[in-house]
Amino acid sequence: MQPIHLIVNPHSGYGQQQHLLADLRAAMRQAGMATVEYVTTGPADATRYAGGLPPTTQAVVVVGGDGTVSEVVNALSGSEIPILPCPVGTENLLAKDLGISANARRIVEILQCRRIIECDVGRINGRIFLLIIGVGFDGEVVRRLAKVRTGHISHLSYFWPIWRTFWEHDFPRLRIVADGQEIFNDPGLAFVGNISRYAAGLRICRDAKPDDGLLDLVVFGCRARPRLVLHAGWTLLRRHPLKGDVIYHQFKRLLVESDSPVPSQVDGDVGPSTPLEVQVLPSRVRLLVPPPRRSFWPWREVPI
Repeated sequence: MQPIHLIVNPHSGYGQQQHLLADLRAAMRQAGMATVEYVTTGPADATRYAGGLPPTTQAVVVVGGDGTVSEVVNALSGSEIPILPCPVGTENLLAKDLGISANARRIVEILQCRRIIECDVGRINGRIFLLIIGVGFDGEVVRRLAKVRTGHISHLSYFWPIWRTFWEHDFPRLRIVADGQEIFNDPGLAFVGNISRYAAGLRICRDAKPDDGLLDLVVFGCRARPRLVLHAGWTLLRRHPLKGDVIYHQFKRLLVESDSPVPSQVDGDVGPSTPLEVQVLPSRVRLLVPPPRRSFWPWREVPI
């Protein structure tokens, strides 16, 4: 049996990461698990390393943020090797969505239980993604942040990029075609999600499920800043799909075009500019997840 591989991003989480990693090493050693630890050295290094793993690898444990998980998924999509994300980054959207805590003993229990779900992934202009895409305003914020980023980021790191984008962004006209049907052709911004969770606890793609064979599209019609503020308020209340100038749609293939290039973000990193071709690839990645939680009533189980 091949060992379990730990892929560690040394820039994720700082002290939190070091504490979890030390506890995880001890817990896995106590459980008699053979491990190989690899520390990434830069962007795309996790993809390179994971892509060279033998197909009989027991599991890959990712000690990093969503960006590191995305790199590993790009390498292991379509393989039989299961992935377990450990939450030590800024947002940890996937780990939170799956109910994985930053507790070493709980992580070892997940590895021992080996409950695996097969999740969909998306593909944007040939690149694999697992979580969420933002086109327009969101993409511009991430582009601005990437220009000044030098290492680990926190929620505070987004303040100035968001503030500047809010006052300087011109809402572009987007033409969006879903499964061959044009559903939007107006100024606005858009999100595509494989999971419901987004930054700061927002549920933009409110009904998204990672194993339903579909991706969720949310389009906010928006020409000016006041409308953007209203959209943000309704999204906080999770009532935005009910608004008249918001489109909520599920699809398998999507085309996004614009008169001039519009930036996007993909799983929190800078993505390609329009035009964008997006499609879902069902059941392409295997994820290790916790067992169902017990409810207050002992004979019932609550799914993750």
